[in-house]
Amino acid sequence: MTLRPLALAASLAAAIAGCKGEPTTTTTPAAASAPTASPDHVPPGVNAVQNEMRLLHEAMRDSVTAIADGHLQAIAESMHRVHRARELTEKAVEEKRYTLPKNADKLEEFKAKDDAFHQELEKLVAASTSNDAKATSEQLGVVLSKCSDCHTMFRR
Repeated sequence: MTLRPLALAASLAAAIAGCKGEPTTTTTPAAASAPTASPDHVPPGVNAVQNEMRLLHEAMRDSVTAIADGHLQAIAESMHRVHRARELTEKAVEEKRYTLPKNADKLEEFKAKDDAFHQELEKLVAASTSNDAKATSEQLGVVLSKCSDCHTMFRR
């Protein structure tokens, strides 16, 4: 296991914790014009996976903030939103409304990686609900380290 993602998560948490004053939000023009993600339906203009990934992005960002602010309980709700959106993704894949952009013939491997990833998200929720900042930070690093494998294999 590499400590690089863990170090990144810890550095981000430390940087946020050291900030004073009002937090600022930087939004790219593309993000500002993107449809709002939803855990309960796929918004127009995006597919189910894009919707789920936008919610996951928000959950990861919010997790770093929750760790820095000492409000670990906030992580669970963000992750539950991702889980609900995953159900939309699974339905879209099952109904063949979504095809992997790369290595579409490896759908079973995609499903296995997705299952393993969501198990890691569950561990993150468990650590956060037990109010264990160290375990939560470490598990966030584990989760972040899993993103690039799937993106490399299945994303354009």
